[in-house]
Amino acid sequence: MEVLAIIGAIIVIIYTYSLTRKASKEGKKGLELLQNFESKMNSQGFAKRIVVYDFLSERAKKSVGKMFMHWWTVGLWLDYPKQLIAFRLNRDTWEEITVPFNKIQSVEVLEDGYAITAGGAIGYGGFAVGGAKTNEISKGLQIRIVTGDIQTGTKAYFVNLYDPKYGAKLNKADPNYRSIQECARSIADEINNIIRHTMSQ
Repeated sequence: MEVLAIIGAIIVIIYTYSLTRKASKEGKKGLELLQNFESKMNSQGFAKRIVVYDFLSERAKKSVGKMFMHWWTVGLWLDYPKQLIAFRLNRDTWEEITVPFNKIQSVEVLEDGYAITAGGAIGYGGFAVGGAKTNEISKGLQIRIVTGDIQTGTKAYFVNLYDPKYGAKLNKADPNYRSIQECARSIADEINNIIRHTMSQ
């Protein structure tokens, strides 16, 4: 029995070591890709960004560490002089979608697959502080941005700020989830501001 227990412990150690090594390798690659992406955005003139990572608490940032920043650096980048907006759609995407301000038609926040903000009417519904039950698990949080014009028709893009298939599930009352919600609010505010000012020009 002791021999079997020792063999079992060795297998667990080897498996854990293998997973840790794989995660470390993925983290290093992700950090390198993120640095390259940020460098590219800066060189193209995208001076402002709104991404989940910047809304996390200092404690959460320490927990994420530099190796896994790329998972949470999803959102949008802005170039005001050229009037361009760029999106990084999810944690696995490194090719940005760039759209002129005047092509943005609408924005809405989707929580659990349902719209809770739309167009210029911002009603944050489920984002109300204290509004979520502590045992309510998020099924995802996305920003849906519709672009286009009368010549091209419309196209919708989905920016996945939180996808529970990647890692731990979050309660809606969790401070980290609240940080993601605040990022979503800020993106909706920014895009609605762009739409309003573009329409008035």
